[in-house]
Amino acid sequence: MDRGQLGGLSRLPSLDAEQRLGFALSLRTMITAGGVSAKSRAAGSAALKEAGIQSDDVEAICRVMDRIPDTQIRNRMLRSLQEMTWDSAFSAVDGDRERLERELHAESDDSLLELAPDLEMPDYIQFDFHLQPGGYVGDALAGEVYHHGTNAFYMGFNAGDMVHNGLVACGQEPLSGGVERALDMATGIGQCATALKQRYPDAEVWGLDPSEPLLRYAHKRARGMGLPVRFRQARGEATGFDDGHFDLINSYILFHEIPFSATEKVVHEIYRILRPGGVFNIYDFPVGDPMTPESRYMFEMDHRDNGEPWSIDLMGSDFDGLLKSAGFEITPGPRQFLVVKTWHCHKPE
Repeated sequence: MDRGQLGGLSRLPSLDAEQRLGFALSLRTMITAGGVSAKSRAAGSAALKEAGIQSDDVEAICRVMDRIPDTQIRNRMLRSLQEMTWDSAFSAVDGDRERLERELHAESDDSLLELAPDLEMPDYIQFDFHLQPGGYVGDALAGEVYHHGTNAFYMGFNAGDMVHNGLVACGQEPLSGGVERALDMATGIGQCATALKQRYPDAEVWGLDPSEPLLRYAHKRARGMGLPVRFRQARGEATGFDDGHFDLINSYILFHEIPFSATEKVVHEIYRILRPGGVFNIYDFPVGDPMTPESRYMFEMDHRDNGEPWSIDLMGSDFDGLLKSAGFEITPGPRQFLVVKTWHCHKPE
């Protein structure tokens, strides 16, 4: 049953399903913005200070933090909450699967959607990211589920793509020339791609991702918004675009979800397809920034207990060094939603 929209998000088939996800959203707000996380941080800070633990000794930090009751409660609540969120989203959309799948395939021949049925899926994407069952490729409705689940993660702030619109709004522009062609790398369900199209309405905007289910949903969303965004199914290491094709490239939370060996290839591919004078705006985990022991623990827990198999690869890397070795000139940008750090990477003319 089609129950209309809430912002840019399709309403779930029943009010009961919406209430279940609404409860998960409220619980996350209580944990992260309320007293649960605050008590865990305070208790952890005191215990780590007493033990004399340094922020670069992750194993010692975990030994101390794992024993703190307030931290154990927080960790258990977040894990259960994540499982509850996906279960609620899957249960809701599964009851309307026939209609939703029919809508996803309604315009498969649309020239704005380029699928690659024979694409060899990289091993690193076949994982239950964020504990989402099947991850990004294991279910035809992965995009629909992801949209509802991540709106709960964003505590309701992203039904209308507010986070993605804000990120794209703060992106830098090319050093010279305008933006005639823009790319959102690892676009997922296309939220940054549509934001790019809204910022640059006269530009040819692309979203690229290896996941067919996410791209079908991204295409459906963009079409429903009246935005002619082009989508291509391809790997970030081999996009199929010509040298210097784009004036602007964007990526949001890409590099902490792929192994660093893939990151190296993706960065060099982006440099290749970006024109001289173009800009690559990155929004991702704050690799390279000073961190307190408590923050190091939170990232370790995200890796260990929230379906982030590759995040530690990025956090332990010389990411800035990789960007510079590829040829980029980097300008640091502002911190954004939650822990997101910004890099503005210009390709010299």
